[in-house]
Formats: sequence, C-alpha cells, structure tokens
Amino acid sequence: MTETVCLSQPADYLAIVPYLLGFHPAMSLVILAFDDQTLVSGIRHDLPHADDEATDIVALSLKILARQEIRQIAVIGYGPADVVTPMLDRMREAVAPTDILLLKLLRCEGDRYWSSPDADPPEGTPYDITTSQAAAAAVVAGLAALPARRAFATRLQPVDGPDRDAVRTATRAARERAASLLATSTTPRYWYEEGLRAVHAAFAHQGAGEPLTPEEVAWLSVLLTSIVVRDVAITTTRAYPASDHIALWTEMVRRAEPGYVAAPATLLAVAAYGCGAGPLARIAVDRALADSRDYTMALLVDCALNNGVPPSAIHEMHAAVTAEVLQAQLELSPEAALPKLPIPPEGR
Repeated sequence: MTETVCLSQPADYLAIVPYLLGFHPAMSLVILAFDDQTLVSGIRHDLPHADDEATDIVALSLKILARQEIRQIAVIGYGPADVVTPMLDRMREAVAPTDILLLKLLRCEGDRYWSSPDADPPEGTPYDITTSQAAAAAVVAGLAALPARRAFATRLQPVDGPDRDAVRTATRAARERAASLLATSTTPRYWYEEGLRAVHAAFAHQGAGEPLTPEEVAWLSVLLTSIVVRDVAITTTRAYPASDHIALWTEMVRRAEPGYVAAPATLLAVAAYGCGAGPLARIAVDRALADSRDYTMALLVDCALNNGVPPSAIHEMHAAVTAEVLQAQLELSPEAALPKLPIPPEGR
C-alpha cells in the first residue's frame, strides 16, 4: 500500500484489517504489528477451541513479534465475548511484562466494537468501515477485501471450463516448443532474455486490465520453470505496484496447468509477504507446495512464515536480486536458466 493513512480511532484499525488480510475475518484473533507507528504486517489466528490452543496462540504470537522486533501492536478479536474476551485478556497479560506497547485492544462482532468494558456502552459502538479513510486508501492502492477467508482461498482455485481446456492445449504446445528449443543450440542467455520479455509483457497486460491469452499463460508458465526466469520476475518488484504483482501471479496460479503452478504461486507468496499480507502468502505457499512439495523457494517462504521472519527481509531479498546478480548466475550456473519441463499427466 503506497497511500499514507492515520490510524487513530478504533474504526480505522477495524477498517484496514480486511485489506491487509485480503478478507473480512470472522472468529479470529488479529494482531497488527507496527514499526515506529507504521503498520508493517498482520498476524491472524483462528479463535481457539481449547485452553491449550489459546496458550499456543499467545506463545506463537509473542515469538513472531519478538523475531520481527515489533514494539507496537493492536489486537483485535472477532467474535462473541465469551470466546474473544479471554483471548484478549491473555494477550494483554502476556504483553504486559514485555517492552511491546499495546496501542489498541478491541473486540468486534457484527457492525459493533468494544474497546474496553469501561469505555464503551454494553451494546458496543457501531462503525462502518466503508466510510473510513483507511478503507478508501486501501481501495486507491488497488487492494480488495473478500467476504471471508474461504472466499479468499477460493480466489486461488484453478479455473475450469473452456479456459482450462484452452490453457491445457496451449501448455502442451508450449512444452513441445520449449523441448524443441532445448534440443537446438539455444543458449542460457536466450531463456533469460525471453523470460524478461515475457514477464514485462505480462505486466503490461495487467497494467492495461487485460487478461493474458491462454498461449501467454502457457508460455510464461513454462518459462517460469527456469530458476533464472523466476528470479527475473523478482527483479520487477520495484518496477510495478504490489497490487499488479498480486493480481498477475493470482491469475497465473489460477490458470496455469498442474506442474507449472509452483513458481507463480511462490512469486505471489513473496509479493504478498512483502506487503504484509501474511494470510495470502500462506495460502499461496500452500498452493505452491501442493503443486511441487520440494519447491525450494516455497519451502523457504514457508519457513519464514512459520518463524516470524519480518516482511522487511523480503524487501532485502528483492534488493539483493538484481540484473547484475542474474548475469553472474548465468555465468556460474548456466543450467539454472534452462526451463525444467515437468512430465505431463497421462492424457494431457
């Protein structure tokens, strides 16, 4: 998000959460993490069903906050008082002996919130996030909030119908084309340059609001099996808005054929993680590992998510992957530029 917005009132905090997560949470504990009053990430947990689950959630949250060196947080519980209030009390007690400043502690249910038993009326305070400056800034930044996490996950499910058939046919042709080129004297630099061209062309489509053709999806998905081409896509982080990265890689995840999903799903996870959208990064990593359980970069992002590595580390990775670095990689490991063509399932 590039817009600057001040979060001061409880409604502001509530308004930004769906855009940070990508969906409107329910029966959830959400922790907003701040660095010098700048919102850097969000952590979401399902509300616990048992006491030991609650203990684990608090312990894991503190571990993540410590690893990210977070010093300011806001904690929001979504759900009925009998479930949410004990969790909020646990978080308050756990944070008290630390040097973490608790900015807000809120419970939200329906269209009402409670900031504390004493400050709010028993019936709660009504709010409308659609009128919040925070929500407006999120929309301007190109972010969207789906009604629920299930809908959020569904957004990454594979397409079907005529588009699936068209992409499947195009992928078969793209694979044959790549195999033919690999059998000739094409150099690693060819794949690097073709990958660079295809990635920028895909972002041009995204910027114009145009979907990729089945042939473009197929060829890009084949090219992305090259480690160097995947890393080429990472170098474009500073060239295009985060919302364009999320939209493009979401489209690729949904439309690419099985066996070709891991790279775009990992690129989506990296983009989401970098802008603090941890839940989207988690869902994207799961899609990547479902497609290729040994995909190294997806495993690295998975490890980062599990261990509370701060999103700033993703920005450092972006800064480290440059055209010069890729040029050196071509010299040292030219085979890394070559696409790795998965064997298509029988009948495809």
